[in-house]
Amino acid sequence: METPIFSLSSVIGSEVRSAVGVDVAVLEDIVCNKDNGKITYFILSPLGKEEDDDMPLFAVHHSFFYFDSVADTLVFSAKIGKDDHSFFLDLPPHYNDSEVEDVASFNRYLASHSSVAGHRSDND
Repeated sequence: METPIFSLSSVIGSEVRSAVGVDVAVLEDIVCNKDNGKITYFILSPLGKEEDDDMPLFAVHHSFFYFDSVADTLVFSAKIGKDDHSFFLDLPPHYNDSEVEDVASFNRYLASHSSVAGHRSDND
């Protein structure tokens, strides 16, 4: 590990990439557990949301991400997240008036609105 410590606030507002290097969203917010302060969800805004305000935000558990220190970017990978973290329970009250969806919806969004889709191999 070259740099085991970094600031997540430095990547808020930056584009999130897929594991294959395609920009897929913008990191809007980081939600932490109110009791222990641990990161729980990243709030993502899909690329193009600024032109289409009807697009939802997505609350995706942090286990679906890793930090690529070479490219200084946050990377989303549907393969690394845990199934029991595929939904969200509570978000801060300021999200009550916003449409916020889960990782399953985010994966559907990626499959239909970008060139990022699940990889299929005959060897799977």
